[in-house]
Amino acid sequence: MNNGTSEFGTLYGIGVGPGDEELLTIKAVNTIKKCSVIMAPSAREGGKSTALSIAKNFIDKDKEIIIKHFPMGGDEQEKKIFDAFKDVEKRLSNGENVAFLTIGDPFVYSTYIYLLNYVKKGGYNAETVPGITSFCAAASLAGETLVIGNERVSIMPASQLHKITDEKFVVVMKVYGKEKEIVDFLERNNFKYVYVKRAYREGQEIIRDRNEILKNRDYMSLIIAHRK
Repeated sequence: MNNGTSEFGTLYGIGVGPGDEELLTIKAVNTIKKCSVIMAPSAREGGKSTALSIAKNFIDKDKEIIIKHFPMGGDEQEKKIFDAFKDVEKRLSNGENVAFLTIGDPFVYSTYIYLLNYVKKGGYNAETVPGITSFCAAASLAGETLVIGNERVSIMPASQLHKITDEKFVVVMKVYGKEKEIVDFLERNNFKYVYVKRAYREGQEIIRDRNEILKNRDYMSLIIAHRK
């Protein structure tokens, strides 16, 4: 553990937004430029990083690039996160600044949250740069209100949909493979909904028809709904 003094580098968690490089903030770009090491997650072992591809035009060629695969859940995920922390710790101890890139915002369903816990426990410096979330981007594309007035909005993974009670505005995340279950529930409970696929990326679609949603399933998708 270090004492957090200036001789050590800083971990920067940087939200790169939903997919369009023009949606990176100026602060995100400036922070990337002052980091000598860029770390980004990949969905598959040995695969490419979507977050890295979004920010690539703002990364100088002399930067060290580290791509890490983080499986979802379980002991393997914990091990991978700790391994990533050890890589980060080595750079921070050498006085290097490390940028951890994440799609959307770093504090919304992001592996960065777990990595940050290790960094804080180690006594290292860390700062977080917010990014545009997928649901805010999707709402803008679809022209849909997320919440208004004195109402509240519930943002949840599809696995928690059954916990909805009297909510009027809902965002359903992690919908892949559960599309039929979701639209059935929403229709039974008098919700109007829109499915947004690959917001601000190649292949983006805005779909309101039930059958089209079931035919156009995509991992990078979400549903915005409100009661009629």
